[in-house]
Amino acid sequence: MADLNGSSPQVLPDVRITPEPVNGDRLNVAATAVAAEGLSPAQKQAKALGQVQDTGLSDAVKSTQEKNATGNLTTDIGTNDAGEVMQAVASASAKPVQPAQSETPAPEKKAPGAFPPAKAGWTAFSQLPNPGDEKAMEILKAEFTADALVGMYKGTRNTDSSDASKDLLGQYLNESYYGEWYHNGAVMLFSVVFTWLLTKLGGGLMMCLVVGAFLATYYQTSMRRLRRNVRDDIQRELMINRLETDVESADWINHFVTRFWLIYEPVLSAQIIGIADAILIENTPSFLDSIRLSTFTLGTKPFRINGIKTYPKTEQNVVCMDWEVSFTPNDILDMSQRDLQSKVNPKIVLTVRVGKGIVGAGMPILLEDLAFSGKLRLKFKFFNEFPHVKTVEASFLEKPSFDYSLKPVGGETLGFDVLNIPGLQSFVEEQVHATLGPMMYAPNAYTVDVAGMMAGTTDLTAANGVLAITVYGANNLKPNDMFGSLDPYVTFHIANTSNPEMARTAAIEDTTNPKWNETHFILLNSLNNDSIYLQVMDRNSGRKDASVGVASFDLKELAESDNVVDGLNLPILRSGKTVGEIKCDMRYFPVSVPEKKEDGTVIPPAESNSGILRFTVNECKGLGGDAAKRNSGLGLPLIGGSDSMNAYAVLNVNGQEKLRTKAFKRSFNPRWDKFVEIFVADKTKVNLDVNIIDSKEFSDDETIGRWQYSLNDMMEDHVKNGQDWWNLKDGAGKIHLTAMWKPVIMTGFAEGLGHGQYRPPIGVARLHFFGARDLKNVEALTGGKSDPYVRVMSGTQIRGASERLNDNLDPDWDFVIYAPVHSLREDLIFEVMDYNDISKDKSLGLHDFVLKDIVKENKTEDGQSFYEPLPAVDRWVDLVSSDRKKGKGRLHYAASFIPIMELPQPKKEEGEGEESSAASTPDDAEAPSTPSPDTAPENINQSPAEAPEKDLHGAIIKYTEDKRIDLLNYESGILTVTIHSANYGERVKGVAELLVDSNDPQYRTVQLKGSELPFNETGDAFVKEMDFSKVTVRIRPPSDKDKDTETIGYFTSSVRDVVRRIMEGRAGTEEEGEAYKLTDSNGAVIRLSFKFTPVVNFKLDPRESLENQGNLTVTPLRASNLPAADRGGTSDPYVVFYIDDVKVYKTEPVMKTTNPVFKDEQFTAPVVNRIGAKLIAEVFDYDQIGKDEFLGRGETTFDGEMLESFAAKDVEITLDTKATLRVRMLWQPQLLARKRTGTTLFGSTTRIFTSAPGAALGVGKDVVGAGVGAGTKVLGTGGKVIGTGVSAIGSGFRGISRLGKKPSESSSDSNPPTPVAPIPVSTTSTSSINRRASVESPTQQRRSVEGAGGSSLTTCLNITLLGARNLKAMDKGGTSDPYARVRMGGKQVFKTRHVKKTLTPEWNESFIAKTGDGKIDIKVKDKNTLNDLDIGDCIVDASALLQGQFSFDGWVPLEPKGTGEVHIRIEQVPDTTDSSSITSRAGGLFGRK
Repeated sequence: MADLNGSSPQVLPDVRITPEPVNGDRLNVAATAVAAEGLSPAQKQAKALGQVQDTGLSDAVKSTQEKNATGNLTTDIGTNDAGEVMQAVASASAKPVQPAQSETPAPEKKAPGAFPPAKAGWTAFSQLPNPGDEKAMEILKAEFTADALVGMYKGTRNTDSSDASKDLLGQYLNESYYGEWYHNGAVMLFSVVFTWLLTKLGGGLMMCLVVGAFLATYYQTSMRRLRRNVRDDIQRELMINRLETDVESADWINHFVTRFWLIYEPVLSAQIIGIADAILIENTPSFLDSIRLSTFTLGTKPFRINGIKTYPKTEQNVVCMDWEVSFTPNDILDMSQRDLQSKVNPKIVLTVRVGKGIVGAGMPILLEDLAFSGKLRLKFKFFNEFPHVKTVEASFLEKPSFDYSLKPVGGETLGFDVLNIPGLQSFVEEQVHATLGPMMYAPNAYTVDVAGMMAGTTDLTAANGVLAITVYGANNLKPNDMFGSLDPYVTFHIANTSNPEMARTAAIEDTTNPKWNETHFILLNSLNNDSIYLQVMDRNSGRKDASVGVASFDLKELAESDNVVDGLNLPILRSGKTVGEIKCDMRYFPVSVPEKKEDGTVIPPAESNSGILRFTVNECKGLGGDAAKRNSGLGLPLIGGSDSMNAYAVLNVNGQEKLRTKAFKRSFNPRWDKFVEIFVADKTKVNLDVNIIDSKEFSDDETIGRWQYSLNDMMEDHVKNGQDWWNLKDGAGKIHLTAMWKPVIMTGFAEGLGHGQYRPPIGVARLHFFGARDLKNVEALTGGKSDPYVRVMSGTQIRGASERLNDNLDPDWDFVIYAPVHSLREDLIFEVMDYNDISKDKSLGLHDFVLKDIVKENKTEDGQSFYEPLPAVDRWVDLVSSDRKKGKGRLHYAASFIPIMELPQPKKEEGEGEESSAASTPDDAEAPSTPSPDTAPENINQSPAEAPEKDLHGAIIKYTEDKRIDLLNYESGILTVTIHSANYGERVKGVAELLVDSNDPQYRTVQLKGSELPFNETGDAFVKEMDFSKVTVRIRPPSDKDKDTETIGYFTSSVRDVVRRIMEGRAGTEEEGEAYKLTDSNGAVIRLSFKFTPVVNFKLDPRESLENQGNLTVTPLRASNLPAADRGGTSDPYVVFYIDDVKVYKTEPVMKTTNPVFKDEQFTAPVVNRIGAKLIAEVFDYDQIGKDEFLGRGETTFDGEMLESFAAKDVEITLDTKATLRVRMLWQPQLLARKRTGTTLFGSTTRIFTSAPGAALGVGKDVVGAGVGAGTKVLGTGGKVIGTGVSAIGSGFRGISRLGKKPSESSSDSNPPTPVAPIPVSTTSTSSINRRASVESPTQQRRSVEGAGGSSLTTCLNITLLGARNLKAMDKGGTSDPYARVRMGGKQVFKTRHVKKTLTPEWNESFIAKTGDGKIDIKVKDKNTLNDLDIGDCIVDASALLQGQFSFDGWVPLEPKGTGEVHIRIEQVPDTTDSSSITSRAGGLFGRK
């Protein structure tokens, strides 16, 4: 029904049932609010949370929720499985929907010659806005004061028509022509001039009298109107003053209430009894039989309004009044004798029945002699929409007074008023005032949202939408107790965990990594004020279930994300600490509501087969048949009768119990007013069944009536035909039921499921950590300082970590981490840690980074989503503790976003199904990363006419000749690795880790045990340079210590080789993967599959290149024109070399020469950051006595073009004494290993490959300096080798020349390739495209392959002695001091340092030598003061170990048997020198100058 302005109140189909006349209308506020469920304007929702009135139904809903908390799904589907739920909703969406009950009125057509739109209301004739228009009033308030606004709306004076009709002039002249002085002056001047003119023309006295009469009439009219206006103004001002100062009587309304009260009070009392009984049966204690409101009347004398005071100076849309009200039914002074004879006093009797059955008895509690008086301020606020009253505020200006008599025992005759007990009455009054004071004693006010009540927003128990949450699983759960196994399940709560649970998953037995894959529907009132809590519980037998932890999500973020959030990784917290991670998706579907157009036309809500059913079981009548008629004549739920019933109702939906009321004791007309709301996936398949059951004391309950209907049929009869009472089957009586259907459009739900645990990436976050200041010192008690490093976490996964800096509270890392991200919700955590050798690292503070600060989501015209970078951020932030409290220290970082390639979505032709496109949308983001023919989306291999030239970011797409995306032509991207399973021949326990050019894992799976480990998990990492990058998947025993590097097998390969296999379709299917051998695993096999997603608009900083880190081999050749320091005109020169001011090597002196030639001098030193590093040479004259004399100093600074990787180059260094020093330098790019043992970085370099400039200089000092002294003089050659680090995942890089091989030349799929260490290629002088072109020349391919597979090796070998294990103890203490020496061709070529008191030494030292016959003699010895002892030795045949590959990495047993094993790595490198130990090849590896 339209309101007075022609607009509709916007309500859903009202399915409330009108009760029979005998009970009258019920003033159920909650039921009235249901009439417009979910349709309030935004301003109607502002105060709804604090204004909902407690009608008792909220408790009923809570009890229903508690009952359903056992795991029953509040839907009609009957399952939680995500796949089945998706199919059910998709099936319902595909079915035809019954049309809405109300039709949209057709727009009125304008006939030719029709009247223009009518002017309605005073606003059509005034420039002032309607005071109910809040926006317009806000504008006026900003420009005018409150008094000015009041003056604007005082209105204009009305003309008295009776006065106007008395004179002729007043009928024709407007009021505006009177009163002003110039009006009167003009009339006088006109009269004089006109009289003179008449006399001049011969007029007589008669003409002058006519002019005088005109003047007199004008004067009379002007004076009359002046007096009337003055009188009106005076009266108005007096009225305003009287309203402000005087109190008006309200006798007229009191007279009206007196007459109306006698008619309405019986109806009101019956309504109150029905509502009260429905509430009382839900809250009856178990030790009582029943509680019933058996008597209720407010008497025959109504309340009275003693006076009203109005405040006129308020805002135009506000009316403020003070009412003095009283309710004194026992005051008889104002009543006549006839009124006294018919007077009925207020009386309320609450009957409490104790006992059971016939032995029970009822005890009446009497409340009478009620009296109340108070002064109440009411403030009404209006607005220009129906119902035009927005809010009503009520507050008591002073404490109200009240009185009553309470007789809990004895009733009216023998009852004793307990208020006569001294002190009790005052105590009760104080408690009432203390309760009401904060609520509605001035200046506090109780606000009733009238508009919200009419629209249904104040009923917070009503659902206005459905939250569909799909829980996939949880990882790394940590139990809360030490007893039994962990059997986790999840409960869902709104607002806080103490609220009743809304749903529950199944319990998964004995696992810390449960997989649920369940979808639950949770009914919500709104998304604006609550959070959802996912509480992970541990199911226990025989004792209470224990809480594992809680994950929370603010539902406001869901509203800000268009009601869709996918790929959530929520941390599970317990006492502020992370104890696991839960993975889920969330989608919110609001109730479909009517839409009001600008012309006032109301479009009804869109219909859907899915929605929310609000079903209410109200009451029953006549259950006992004839017995009911004998016992009830009033239609009220009476108590009594030996043949009365204890009836309760049970609602079943598709056979599942959804609602069970409490038993209404001893009545044939029970009233429950209980409702339940459930989500219905498909209303066409819903059957409703209500059973009325009589509760028996000493026998089985008996069904006394049934009601059965399908939901569609009920809505047809209920809404269209207005039926609300139904006769019961299988018994006497009838039942009163109501139902409301709220349609929910489930668009996109089916497409949103099925993502599982892995979300395709949307891009890469580049995180540059400059440093930190004033960090917390957690080692102060031991006299030290913290050893800080920073790590990046996504959920519980560590995505990268910087190098630590020892004893530094103000570290400068200057370190870059690249972290793939998969959703706008994937916020990252930057945590600063303190490194510890033995115990776990300690947190120094953290910072929560919001990904939305650097990423924005855009959409194409077709609605395809893609992600663009925002401007990079550079910040100093304060660190907080793990529980997000204020911490100590500040962190400096910069962050930016690198997008992935996202292809335009191809347009679907007619008849084409809803197939997924190749575009990297949020739901299909990995499309461009799967170009292999068997798994690629259609448009990866589309015809040239269909292949897009650019992606959505505007980047040009690189294609092969057959128009497939050429992944090998992209240097950088995201490598996605699915770890399917690992098969061992014996039972093991392990965790799989993914490493791409890193010393630390970038993804870690859950731990499993058994001979077969079915991981089935997917991780990813960023590939900076395909030519140099390596991917490693290793299996290691699970350990709480991240520093434990023990492995039980690993696979490693170059990324370029992996991408080539992707292009050739040999990278493994998503279901099974491809089998690969695991090194150091006794024949274990791992199944992997790969995908590669290129990034666009990205150029790698040369200082971050993998080629910028590695080992520098320097061979001093000769010096010329050195100064003469000795008397004979010669010198005894030697050279000391430094890298960045850190001493790394010292040559042997060459006697008696100023042009020395150095023989057999060579050293290798690790360089963390080549660009900007300096090689410094200082030449001294050796003196046996006295101080060596300085002969000169020279230096050379490296840049990106100075040295070509793996190509030796002679460099001449000019000294400051004009002498020259000639050296040969060889640069070998290599990922330098981080060795986290001890308190400093001894023995190996520890800089990760992603280093940025600056930090390397400081770290390099420690790294290279540690190597000094570790090297040992090489016997027979005079050279020294500085100990260098080797990556845990294998040093060196795979030969790019192999990448040009045809598939037939590659390893057979049936024989998985053995992991190899790839050989790198130079990137200093040519682009990656040209570099690949030169690499793939057939000549170079043949030379490289033949050299690798020959019977003898003629190239050089890079031999690394990593360590040994299980060595024989040679000392009395059961240990040894082992070192290794290496002989080749009959000569000793290398010796490691000795490691004290250990049987498992770690050397990590390498050297380069010519292969000769390929035989390598390694002997491990025990260091002693007088004579070293042999522990064991072995002779290694490099040709046999390599077997056509480019590298070998493994353990070799020593002889005699049982003396231990030695861990070696052998890699082929090009012949680069012309000396006896190292030869060179002109032009480098690829023949380039």
